[in-house]
Amino acid sequence: MPTVLELLMPTAILAGAGVAIALLTPLIERAPGRERLLTALVAAPFLASLVSIINLGRSYYSQQSPFLNVSIAGQPYLASSSSFLVDAMSIYMVVVYLFLGFISCIYGALYMGRHRFSPMYCALALTTVGFLIAGTFSGDLLTLFIFWEIATTASYGLIVFEKKPESLEACLKFLIMIVLGSGLIVYGLSIVYGLTGSLNFWAVRSALIAEPDKRMLITAFTFIASGYAIEAAIVPFHMWLPDVYTASPASTSALMSAVMDQASYYVLIRVLIYILTPPAVVNWVQALAVFSVITMTTGNLFALVQDNVKRMISYVCIADIGYNLIAITSVTPLGVEGNLFFFLTGGSMTALSFMCIGLLNRMGFETLEDLSGIGSTSLRTALPLTIVALSFSGIPPLAGFIAKYMIFTAAIEANMWWLAVIGVVNSVIETGYFLRLIHVMFFRTPKKDVKTQPQVNLLIPIYALVVELIVLGACPSAALALISPAARQIPIP
Repeated sequence: MPTVLELLMPTAILAGAGVAIALLTPLIERAPGRERLLTALVAAPFLASLVSIINLGRSYYSQQSPFLNVSIAGQPYLASSSSFLVDAMSIYMVVVYLFLGFISCIYGALYMGRHRFSPMYCALALTTVGFLIAGTFSGDLLTLFIFWEIATTASYGLIVFEKKPESLEACLKFLIMIVLGSGLIVYGLSIVYGLTGSLNFWAVRSALIAEPDKRMLITAFTFIASGYAIEAAIVPFHMWLPDVYTASPASTSALMSAVMDQASYYVLIRVLIYILTPPAVVNWVQALAVFSVITMTTGNLFALVQDNVKRMISYVCIADIGYNLIAITSVTPLGVEGNLFFFLTGGSMTALSFMCIGLLNRMGFETLEDLSGIGSTSLRTALPLTIVALSFSGIPPLAGFIAKYMIFTAAIEANMWWLAVIGVVNSVIETGYFLRLIHVMFFRTPKKDVKTQPQVNLLIPIYALVVELIVLGACPSAALALISPAARQIPIP
């Protein structure tokens, strides 16, 4: 049986490394080869955390029980004790965080390497990833909320790091929305605790099933779901996301879209499927399906009319939320498989997009017109952006095609074919504006001279994600081997 120390070890390693880097900032800034040193200091805790997760996975898979509940007090269902949950889904998600967090943080260390306080940036990035991992292993709603809020707080510093007026304004909007969401969550948690005497996932679910009059508990979870809908940027609670991702440094947008977005979807799965399992507890499927349609349609239509490429990708992130909601709505093993696969591929695609845009911004390119003919003047920058555009569009044999195929198939399997049809239509719209981007890059006359080429070291994490999208598209079984055990554990009545 894993211990609390083993569960919190990755968080301790990453957050501890972040504190150490912050304290060593004066020394790192004066060191020769500062960028290489900072990159090594970022990579080391991720590798150590991976070893810790591998050991934890061995311990988990050697047990017979699919769900391992661990408590600080030794009694996992004790109302007054924080508890932790280990299952195939949490282990898979932590592996995703480590992989995408590693790539994004390495890019961040290189991208911000010339900034005076770049070690502080890396410290905040490590802290964010570390506490998201702790939140993923949480076994009760309060522990989940606390670790999530710590990770969110660290992300504020990443958003405003360059101290630009637009980033300060975006961060203020983000702060207001997150505080509002947190207030709704806390109020909902107080009602749940007052009615059930516990916030443990399984204890609350048992109370919900046994309670004949669910009106108060449904009200409580309406507040909780609304709070997390704000943090997940589900339309109409999405207003903060385009401004934040557009105004933040490209490395911050890459990290938040790759890790924090996926963590918010994971929370929705835990609350909606594992606690509010329909129809045994609450039949929320149709309501979420409506939000799925609104979210992906809004994201794609707004992306269609954007001229700023970075803002366009920000709205693509919103559209991806809608696709994820399709998979959650199906409440089937295939739907969960599609969700978990989309977490990896969607996070990789958005991170890769923002990384490419970061390079283009440094070259002086921001709008679609700026990118005219970039394929002939800087192919090594235009090529990865083209590949990720094709993957977003669902073009085989890239990973985006496999992800969309799985979630649309899951909707059909759940007798929600109309939702799959709307998803396909939205995917066609998405293909349209990405083909426009490719046309501008390769079939237009250059309107700007490329005075500087991107740093070669910044292309390393970019092309690592390109290879991943190609490999997962050609051989998805590499990821599905980890995903399938999690899909088989969903509590379908």
